[in-house]
Amino acid sequence: MITSCPACNAQFKLNKEKFGGKQVTLKCVKCHKVFQVNVPEPAKSAVAIHVLIAHNDQSLCTTIQEVLQKADISCQVSHDGPSALTLMKARPPHVVIVDVALPGLYAFEVVEKVRSIPGLEGVKIILLSSVYNKMAYKRTPASLYGADAYIEKHHIPNDLVAYVHRLVTDAAPAEAGVPPEKDEETVAGEAPSATEEQEVRQFSNEVNTKIQQAETEETSADVSSEVPEKAHRLARNIVSDIALYNQEKVEEGVQAGTFFDLLAKEVNEGRKLFNERFPELLNNGNDVLQAEFESFIERRRADSSH
Repeated sequence: MITSCPACNAQFKLNKEKFGGKQVTLKCVKCHKVFQVNVPEPAKSAVAIHVLIAHNDQSLCTTIQEVLQKADISCQVSHDGPSALTLMKARPPHVVIVDVALPGLYAFEVVEKVRSIPGLEGVKIILLSSVYNKMAYKRTPASLYGADAYIEKHHIPNDLVAYVHRLVTDAAPAEAGVPPEKDEETVAGEAPSATEEQEVRQFSNEVNTKIQQAETEETSADVSSEVPEKAHRLARNIVSDIALYNQEKVEEGVQAGTFFDLLAKEVNEGRKLFNERFPELLNNGNDVLQAEFESFIERRRADSSH
């Protein structure tokens, strides 16, 4: 397992056979930073891990598949909520990676439906961020609507496989995306060989480049016939991120009818971005973002009343 120093990004190799399932404390030999790493237990040979990726962007799904298949994890792909549920019923995965802005179902709806379907109670759920403002959200969400973990896109190449292995081997869910604590052991980091370090860094850089390209493409404005769908996608991203990072205020606002008052700052920030990307929709009176907000509020209120 290769891990990086959070201060200087120096990379170190940990023996998963020796430290698997433990929380180890490392001291960086370059900058002397002391940090902790949760080492996932080695995959058991008897368990062939199967993952479902639920995201509407094909190129991003392909990139995630590359990361998982490199670790001998089989994958299926779905591009909307209803088809994801159909695939899960037909072949229950160990883990499902769900875009929080998945077309057809919001994150809270995916979690609740999966948990209620017989045979899927044990499926672990990782929410994949749709963060549209990377400067605004530099923290872990306070709540995951009952999901087991949360991962941001730029952490996929280095952390996703460890998350999957941890969720499959651990009984307890991860709290807000934070790896559960294990037996702690302090060790000295072993630097990987130059060849290993170069291969890991190259693969990680290639994956992150593909993720950035996919994210730019799926929300960028143009003059083609794809603009309306991209506008809906960005609107879902904005609403989903606000819901994920502000659940307490969202729940209060939905129930009391004060959603737009309590979340005025976040809503205005999202509206500014949306109007910058799609000014032509603003000019012709097509308020896609407002419609998405209202749809979310209606569905969340209906769900809460059950």
